[in-house]
Amino acid sequence: MISVRYLSKKILLFSLVFFILCPLCQVFGSKKDYSHLIELIRLEDIEKPLYVFNAFVPEPENVCFKATFEYFKEHQALVTKIKADLQSSSISWELKDLEHRLLFVPETRYKFAELYEKYCIDVLSFILEKTSMQNPYKSLSTLNNEPPDLSDHNGITAFLVHNLAREYNVTCIFFSQQNNKVKIKLNGKILIGEVGSYTTDIYLHDDGSLEFVRNNYTIWQNSAKNPYTALMTPVEETLHILLREYTENMIKDDILRNSVTTINGIKPIADGWLAIEEAVVGGIVAKLLPCFLEKYFPNFSYSLLEEDLQSKNGFDKYRYLKKGIQAVERLGYMQAIKMYQNDTPAFKKLLDEGSI
Repeated sequence: MISVRYLSKKILLFSLVFFILCPLCQVFGSKKDYSHLIELIRLEDIEKPLYVFNAFVPEPENVCFKATFEYFKEHQALVTKIKADLQSSSISWELKDLEHRLLFVPETRYKFAELYEKYCIDVLSFILEKTSMQNPYKSLSTLNNEPPDLSDHNGITAFLVHNLAREYNVTCIFFSQQNNKVKIKLNGKILIGEVGSYTTDIYLHDDGSLEFVRNNYTIWQNSAKNPYTALMTPVEETLHILLREYTENMIKDDILRNSVTTINGIKPIADGWLAIEEAVVGGIVAKLLPCFLEKYFPNFSYSLLEEDLQSKNGFDKYRYLKKGIQAVERLGYMQAIKMYQNDTPAFKKLLDEGSI
Protein backbone atom coordinates (compact mmCIF):
# COMPACT_ATOMS: atom_id res chain seq x y z
CA MET A 1 0.00 0.00 0.00
CA ILE A 2 1.23 3.50 -0.78
CA SER A 3 -0.20 6.39 1.20
CA VAL A 4 0.44 10.08 0.56
CA ARG A 5 1.43 12.34 3.41
CA TYR A 6 1.99 16.10 3.49
CA LEU A 7 4.85 17.39 5.61
CA SER A 8 6.14 20.84 6.49
CA LYS A 9 8.57 22.69 4.23
CA LYS A 10 6.69 21.39 1.17
CA ILE A 11 8.13 17.90 1.50
CA LEU A 12 6.07 15.14 -0.07
CA LEU A 13 6.20 11.82 1.73
CA PHE A 14 5.09 8.48 0.32
CA SER A 15 5.06 5.22 2.19
CA LEU A 16 5.66 1.81 0.69
CA VAL A 17 3.95 -0.30 3.21
CA PHE A 18 3.85 -4.00 3.03
CA PHE A 19 1.13 -4.01 5.39
CA ILE A 20 4.21 -8.51 7.29
CA LEU A 21 1.98 -18.33 19.90
CA CYS A 22 0.42 -22.02 22.74
CA PRO A 23 2.22 -25.04 24.00
CA LEU A 24 5.85 -25.58 23.16
CA CYS A 25 6.41 -27.47 19.96
CA GLN A 26 6.19 -31.16 20.38
CA VAL A 27 9.34 -33.02 19.47
CA PHE A 28 9.21 -36.50 18.02
CA GLY A 29 12.82 -37.60 17.95
CA SER A 30 14.58 -34.69 16.26
CA LYS A 31 11.56 -33.55 14.24
CA LYS A 32 9.60 -30.51 15.40
CA ASP A 33 5.86 -30.32 14.94
CA TYR A 34 4.39 -26.84 14.58
CA SER A 35 0.96 -28.01 13.46
CA HIS A 36 -0.68 -26.82 16.70
CA LEU A 37 -0.12 -23.26 15.49
CA ILE A 38 -2.90 -23.71 12.93
CA GLU A 39 -5.63 -24.11 15.54
CA LEU A 40 -4.10 -21.45 17.79
CA ILE A 41 -4.04 -18.84 15.03
CA ARG A 42 -7.68 -19.70 14.35
CA LEU A 43 -8.69 -18.74 17.91
CA GLU A 44 -10.85 -15.63 18.26
CA ASP A 45 -8.74 -12.48 17.95
CA ILE A 46 -8.00 -10.56 21.14
CA GLU A 47 -8.68 -6.83 20.73
CA LYS A 48 -7.43 -5.50 24.08
CA PRO A 49 -5.62 -4.28 26.06
CA LEU A 50 -4.02 -1.87 23.63
CA TYR A 51 -0.57 -0.43 24.28
CA VAL A 52 1.30 2.37 22.52
CA PHE A 53 3.77 1.28 19.85
CA ASN A 54 5.05 4.68 18.70
CA ALA A 55 4.47 8.41 19.16
CA PHE A 56 1.76 10.36 17.35
CA VAL A 57 2.77 11.38 13.83
CA PRO A 58 1.18 14.62 12.50
CA GLU A 59 0.31 13.59 8.95
CA PRO A 60 -2.62 12.33 6.86
CA GLU A 61 -3.43 8.62 6.79
CA ASN A 62 -5.98 6.97 4.51
CA VAL A 63 -7.40 4.50 7.03
CA CYS A 64 -8.04 7.35 9.48
CA PHE A 65 -9.71 9.45 6.76
CA LYS A 66 -12.05 6.60 5.90
CA ALA A 67 -12.86 5.94 9.55
CA THR A 68 -13.79 9.61 10.04
CA PHE A 69 -16.10 9.58 7.01
CA GLU A 70 -17.73 6.39 8.29
CA TYR A 71 -18.22 7.93 11.73
CA PHE A 72 -20.32 10.81 10.39
CA LYS A 73 -22.13 8.50 7.97
CA GLU A 74 -23.19 6.33 10.93
CA HIS A 75 -24.09 9.29 13.18
CA GLN A 76 -26.64 11.19 11.13
CA ALA A 77 -28.21 12.67 14.26
CA LEU A 78 -24.93 14.52 14.89
CA VAL A 79 -24.87 15.77 11.29
CA THR A 80 -28.45 16.99 11.67
CA LYS A 81 -27.49 18.87 14.83
CA ILE A 82 -24.50 20.48 13.07
CA LYS A 83 -26.80 21.67 10.28
CA ALA A 84 -29.19 23.10 12.87
CA ASP A 85 -26.34 24.88 14.70
CA LEU A 86 -25.17 26.36 11.39
CA GLN A 87 -28.76 27.14 10.36
CA SER A 88 -28.10 25.61 6.96
CA SER A 89 -29.41 22.54 5.13
CA SER A 90 -26.29 22.46 2.98
CA ILE A 91 -22.88 22.22 4.62
CA SER A 92 -19.30 21.43 3.61
CA TRP A 93 -16.43 20.19 5.74
CA GLU A 94 -12.70 19.61 5.92
CA LEU A 95 -10.32 17.63 8.09
CA LYS A 96 -7.38 19.30 9.82
CA ASP A 97 -4.62 18.49 12.28
CA LEU A 98 -4.76 14.72 11.78
CA GLU A 99 -2.27 12.76 13.85
CA HIS A 100 -2.02 9.02 14.34
CA ARG A 101 0.03 6.30 16.01
CA LEU A 102 0.18 2.51 16.14
CA LEU A 103 -1.15 0.51 19.07
CA PHE A 104 -0.63 -3.18 19.69
CA VAL A 105 -2.24 -6.03 21.58
CA PRO A 106 0.49 -8.25 23.08
CA GLU A 107 0.24 -12.02 22.97
CA THR A 108 -0.37 -12.82 26.63
CA ARG A 109 -0.64 -16.60 26.19
CA TYR A 110 2.97 -17.36 26.97
CA LYS A 111 3.23 -20.76 25.33
CA PHE A 112 1.51 -19.52 22.18
CA ALA A 113 3.94 -16.59 22.01
CA GLU A 114 6.92 -18.86 22.51
CA LEU A 115 5.84 -21.35 19.86
CA TYR A 116 5.20 -18.64 17.26
CA GLU A 117 8.56 -17.05 18.01
CA LYS A 118 10.31 -20.40 17.58
CA TYR A 119 8.46 -20.92 14.31
CA CYS A 120 9.60 -17.51 13.02
CA ILE A 121 13.23 -18.26 13.84
CA ASP A 122 13.11 -21.68 12.20
CA VAL A 123 11.27 -20.64 9.05
CA LEU A 124 13.59 -17.66 8.53
CA SER A 125 16.67 -19.86 8.96
CA PHE A 126 15.23 -22.18 6.31
CA ILE A 127 14.47 -19.37 3.82
CA LEU A 128 17.79 -17.56 4.31
CA GLU A 129 19.69 -20.80 3.83
CA LYS A 130 17.74 -21.66 0.68
CA THR A 131 18.21 -18.20 -0.88
CA SER A 132 21.79 -17.58 0.38
CA MET A 133 20.66 -14.13 1.53
CA GLN A 134 21.89 -12.31 4.62
CA ASN A 135 19.85 -12.14 7.81
CA PRO A 136 18.66 -8.50 8.03
CA TYR A 137 17.63 -8.63 11.68
CA LYS A 138 19.51 -7.53 14.76
CA SER A 139 16.80 -9.07 16.93
CA LEU A 140 13.36 -10.65 17.05
CA SER A 141 11.22 -9.57 19.99
CA THR A 142 7.75 -10.52 21.27
CA LEU A 143 6.25 -7.33 22.74
CA ASN A 144 4.56 -7.26 26.12
CA ASN A 145 2.99 -4.14 27.63
CA GLU A 146 5.98 -1.83 27.15
CA PRO A 147 6.51 0.46 24.15
CA PRO A 148 9.36 -0.80 21.98
CA ASP A 149 12.67 1.03 21.76
CA LEU A 150 12.78 2.45 18.22
CA SER A 151 15.84 4.64 18.74
CA ASP A 152 18.50 2.20 17.52
CA HIS A 153 18.86 2.40 13.73
CA ASN A 154 21.72 -0.12 13.48
CA GLY A 155 19.76 -2.95 11.90
CA ILE A 156 16.14 -4.07 11.86
CA THR A 157 14.07 -5.48 14.72
CA ALA A 158 11.12 -7.80 14.08
CA PHE A 159 8.40 -7.15 16.66
CA LEU A 160 5.84 -9.92 17.24
CA VAL A 161 2.37 -8.95 18.45
CA HIS A 162 -1.11 -10.46 18.61
CA ASN A 163 -2.99 -7.57 17.00
CA LEU A 164 -2.42 -4.08 15.62
CA ALA A 165 -4.55 -0.95 15.77
CA ARG A 166 -4.24 2.69 14.80
CA GLU A 167 -5.28 5.56 17.07
CA TYR A 168 -5.97 8.98 15.60
CA ASN A 169 -6.97 12.51 16.57
CA VAL A 170 -8.51 14.81 13.99
CA THR A 171 -10.31 18.16 13.88
CA CYS A 172 -13.38 18.35 11.62
CA ILE A 173 -14.53 21.82 10.57
CA PHE A 174 -18.06 22.20 9.11
CA PHE A 175 -19.01 25.29 7.06
CA SER A 176 -22.35 26.77 6.12
CA GLN A 177 -22.90 28.72 2.89
CA GLN A 178 -22.63 31.85 5.02
CA ASN A 179 -19.21 30.61 6.18
CA ASN A 180 -20.31 29.98 9.76
CA LYS A 181 -18.25 27.22 11.35
CA VAL A 182 -18.61 24.32 13.76
CA LYS A 183 -15.48 22.55 14.96
CA ILE A 184 -15.51 18.96 16.23
CA LYS A 185 -12.54 16.98 17.51
CA LEU A 186 -12.56 13.21 17.18
CA ASN A 187 -10.44 10.44 18.65
CA GLY A 188 -10.68 6.94 17.26
CA LYS A 189 -9.06 3.51 17.41
CA ILE A 190 -9.22 1.06 14.50
CA LEU A 191 -8.01 -2.52 14.26
CA ILE A 192 -6.19 -2.35 10.95
CA GLY A 193 -5.61 -6.00 10.05
CA GLU A 194 -2.03 -5.49 8.86
CA VAL A 195 -0.57 -8.93 9.55
CA GLY A 196 2.86 -7.76 8.39
CA SER A 197 4.30 -4.28 7.97
CA TYR A 198 7.55 -2.77 6.70
CA THR A 199 7.81 0.82 5.45
CA THR A 200 9.98 2.93 3.20
CA ASP A 201 9.30 6.68 3.19
CA ILE A 202 10.10 8.57 0.00
CA TYR A 203 10.82 12.27 0.40
CA LEU A 204 10.79 14.62 -2.57
CA HIS A 205 12.47 17.85 -1.50
CA ASP A 206 11.92 21.33 -2.91
CA ASP A 207 15.24 21.19 -4.78
CA GLY A 208 14.11 18.04 -6.64
CA SER A 209 16.33 15.65 -4.69
CA LEU A 210 14.95 12.32 -3.47
CA GLU A 211 15.48 10.66 -0.11
CA PHE A 212 14.51 7.09 0.79
CA VAL A 213 14.22 6.33 4.51
CA ARG A 214 13.38 2.82 5.71
CA ASN A 215 11.91 1.87 9.06
CA ASN A 216 14.29 0.13 11.44
CA TYR A 217 11.56 -2.35 12.38
CA THR A 218 8.95 -4.68 10.97
CA ILE A 219 5.80 -5.84 12.78
CA TRP A 220 4.26 -9.33 12.51
CA GLN A 221 1.03 -10.36 14.17
CA ASN A 222 0.14 -13.94 15.01
CA SER A 223 -3.59 -13.52 14.36
CA ALA A 224 -5.16 -13.77 10.94
CA LYS A 225 -8.42 -14.95 9.39
CA ASN A 226 -6.41 -17.50 7.43
CA PRO A 227 -3.66 -19.26 9.47
CA TYR A 228 -1.46 -19.48 6.35
CA THR A 229 -1.33 -15.66 6.23
CA ALA A 230 0.23 -15.48 9.72
CA LEU A 231 2.63 -18.33 8.86
CA MET A 232 3.65 -16.63 5.62
CA THR A 233 4.20 -13.15 7.07
CA PRO A 234 7.74 -13.58 8.50
CA VAL A 235 8.97 -14.94 5.16
CA GLU A 236 7.14 -12.41 3.02
CA GLU A 237 8.22 -9.36 5.03
CA THR A 238 11.83 -10.57 5.18
CA LEU A 239 11.95 -10.87 1.39
CA HIS A 240 10.45 -7.39 1.05
CA ILE A 241 13.24 -6.06 3.28
CA LEU A 242 15.99 -7.90 1.36
CA LEU A 243 14.73 -6.83 -2.08
CA ARG A 244 13.58 -3.30 -1.20
CA GLU A 245 16.71 -1.49 -2.39
CA TYR A 246 16.16 -2.73 -5.95
CA THR A 247 12.56 -1.51 -5.93
CA GLU A 248 13.67 1.85 -4.57
CA ASN A 249 16.24 2.18 -7.36
CA MET A 250 13.55 1.68 -10.00
CA ILE A 251 11.19 4.18 -8.38
CA LYS A 252 13.98 6.75 -8.17
CA ASP A 253 15.05 6.18 -11.79
CA ASP A 254 11.47 6.58 -13.05
CA ILE A 255 10.85 9.74 -11.04
CA LEU A 256 14.07 11.40 -12.21
CA ARG A 257 13.84 10.19 -15.81
CA ASN A 258 10.33 11.56 -16.17
CA SER A 259 11.05 14.74 -14.15
CA VAL A 260 8.04 14.03 -11.94
CA THR A 261 7.48 16.59 -9.19
CA THR A 262 3.84 16.09 -8.18
CA ILE A 263 1.98 13.70 -5.93
CA ASN A 264 -0.27 12.55 -8.77
CA GLY A 265 2.79 11.75 -10.85
CA ILE A 266 4.85 9.98 -8.20
CA LYS A 267 2.17 7.78 -6.66
CA PRO A 268 1.49 5.59 -9.73
CA ILE A 269 5.24 5.07 -10.22
CA ALA A 270 5.65 3.85 -6.66
CA ASP A 271 2.45 1.77 -6.88
CA GLY A 272 3.64 0.14 -10.08
CA TRP A 273 7.02 -0.97 -8.75
CA LEU A 274 5.43 -2.10 -5.50
CA ALA A 275 3.25 -4.46 -7.54
CA ILE A 276 6.37 -5.89 -9.20
CA GLU A 277 8.04 -6.43 -5.82
CA GLU A 278 4.89 -8.13 -4.52
CA ALA A 279 5.02 -10.45 -7.54
CA VAL A 280 8.60 -11.65 -7.08
CA VAL A 281 8.19 -11.96 -3.30
CA GLY A 282 4.92 -13.83 -3.69
CA GLY A 283 6.50 -16.17 -6.21
CA ILE A 284 9.44 -17.02 -3.93
CA VAL A 285 7.13 -17.58 -0.96
CA ALA A 286 4.86 -19.88 -3.00
CA LYS A 287 7.88 -21.88 -4.16
CA LEU A 288 9.74 -22.28 -0.86
CA LEU A 289 7.35 -22.02 2.07
CA PRO A 290 5.34 -25.19 1.24
CA CYS A 291 8.58 -27.18 1.53
CA PHE A 292 8.95 -26.02 5.14
CA LEU A 293 5.27 -26.52 5.95
CA GLU A 294 5.31 -30.08 4.61
CA LYS A 295 8.17 -30.90 6.96
CA TYR A 296 6.94 -29.28 10.17
CA PHE A 297 3.13 -29.24 9.71
CA PRO A 298 1.90 -32.81 9.24
CA ASN A 299 -1.26 -32.91 7.10
CA PHE A 300 -1.01 -29.21 6.22
CA SER A 301 -4.02 -28.23 4.09
CA TYR A 302 -3.06 -26.55 0.82
CA SER A 303 -6.57 -25.14 0.65
CA LEU A 304 -5.32 -22.46 3.10
CA LEU A 305 -2.71 -21.37 0.56
CA GLU A 306 -5.34 -21.20 -2.20
CA GLU A 307 -7.68 -19.21 0.05
CA ASP A 308 -4.90 -16.72 0.75
CA LEU A 309 -4.28 -16.22 -2.97
CA GLN A 310 -8.00 -15.83 -3.63
CA SER A 311 -8.29 -13.20 -0.90
CA LYS A 312 -5.73 -11.05 -2.73
CA ASN A 313 -7.71 -10.97 -5.97
CA GLY A 314 -9.01 -7.51 -6.66
CA PHE A 315 -6.21 -5.69 -4.79
CA ASP A 316 -4.27 -3.59 -7.27
CA LYS A 317 -0.89 -4.18 -5.63
CA TYR A 318 -1.32 -7.92 -6.24
CA ARG A 319 -2.21 -7.55 -9.91
CA TYR A 320 0.98 -9.36 -10.99
CA LEU A 321 0.97 -11.95 -8.20
CA LYS A 322 -0.20 -14.93 -10.26
CA LYS A 323 2.27 -14.08 -13.02
CA GLY A 324 4.98 -13.66 -10.40
CA ILE A 325 4.31 -17.15 -9.08
CA GLN A 326 4.44 -18.52 -12.63
CA ALA A 327 7.67 -16.61 -13.37
CA VAL A 328 9.46 -17.94 -10.28
CA GLU A 329 8.27 -21.44 -11.08
CA ARG A 330 9.64 -21.19 -14.61
CA LEU A 331 12.91 -19.40 -13.82
CA GLY A 332 13.65 -21.07 -10.51
CA TYR A 333 13.68 -18.99 -7.33
CA MET A 334 17.43 -18.31 -7.36
CA GLN A 335 17.36 -17.09 -10.96
CA ALA A 336 14.30 -14.95 -10.20
CA ILE A 337 16.13 -13.33 -7.26
CA LYS A 338 19.22 -12.66 -9.40
CA MET A 339 17.11 -11.17 -12.20
CA TYR A 340 15.31 -8.86 -9.77
CA GLN A 341 18.60 -7.77 -8.23
CA ASN A 342 20.62 -7.36 -11.44
CA ASP A 343 18.00 -6.42 -14.03
CA THR A 344 14.75 -5.44 -12.33
CA PRO A 345 13.24 -4.02 -15.57
CA ALA A 346 13.73 -7.43 -17.20
CA PHE A 347 11.63 -9.07 -14.49
CA LYS A 348 8.98 -6.37 -14.94
CA LYS A 349 8.99 -6.92 -18.69
CA LEU A 350 8.48 -10.62 -18.14
CA LEU A 351 5.28 -9.85 -16.23
CA ASP A 352 4.08 -7.06 -18.54
CA GLU A 353 4.40 -9.16 -21.67
CA GLY A 354 2.34 -11.97 -20.25
CA SER A 355 4.63 -14.48 -21.93
CA ILE A 356 4.95 -16.74 -18.93
